[in-house]
Amino acid sequence: MVLTDCSETAHRMQITSTGFQFLLLDRSSQVWYFILKYLETVSERGLSLVSCLQFLFKLSFATHGKDYSMEGMDEELQTFLQHLREFGFVFLRKRSSGRFYPTRLVLNITSGEKKSQLMEVVSGNLVLETNFRIYAYNPSQLQVALLAIFSDIECRFPNLLVSTISRQSVRKALLKGIVAEQIINYLRMHAHKQMRKFNPVVPKTLADQIQLWELERERLEYTEGVLYKDFILQQDYALLANFAKSRGVLVYADSKSRTLVVSKKGHTAVKNFWKEAQTK
Repeated sequence: MVLTDCSETAHRMQITSTGFQFLLLDRSSQVWYFILKYLETVSERGLSLVSCLQFLFKLSFATHGKDYSMEGMDEELQTFLQHLREFGFVFLRKRSSGRFYPTRLVLNITSGEKKSQLMEVVSGNLVLETNFRIYAYNPSQLQVALLAIFSDIECRFPNLLVSTISRQSVRKALLKGIVAEQIINYLRMHAHKQMRKFNPVVPKTLADQIQLWELERERLEYTEGVLYKDFILQQDYALLANFAKSRGVLVYADSKSRTLVVSKKGHTAVKNFWKEAQTK
């Protein structure tokens, strides 16, 4: 999964559709993504995957705020502990201190808490209205960029941003590989505490409309093909339609108008079959 890509034309790093989807995930899912990617490389770093997993699972039984001794740890586990420190999973003053403290982050993602409980930890700042307007209080630069993915920024003040979700803005997000459920989950996860008093948190009219805009893109499916029509005899039409169907290249058929469409790939075989049938 590539989160960023270097554009040859722009000569700068650009985020991919997968990267957009990653940014809309909840925090625990983002952390687990990095953990899994890191664990795929532990063997290349000269570490034992089994030992790393065992130590990671032991942290799930640790207590927040309590210090733990590094005595008895081999060099391999101490190296792994330094990597966990870089992830923010443990607090370690310095390697020679001999003690470490598990952070709340590692306890939350390894304790098996429900996703809904993890989402409540996030201090939301979004107020959602049924007219598709979003108010973001004290948004960060990252949040402004995220909201711009699927909504239209109307105005921005020092401590307030106002945007509107529209058909065009959602369509723009869908073209980048983001799905409606991810947008709705993001709005729900970052909703203001006052919004969490309502059920559902995201207004039903807003959530339903976002999903309907997604379904609009699935109404039609374009397939290149070749049209056959003007059959004089019904048996000629049936002969060619049955042949195309048997080859798996029949896209559309209408016996009343005696028209059929075959895929562009199967056009040559159908055309040759028809020529041979005409000569008999």
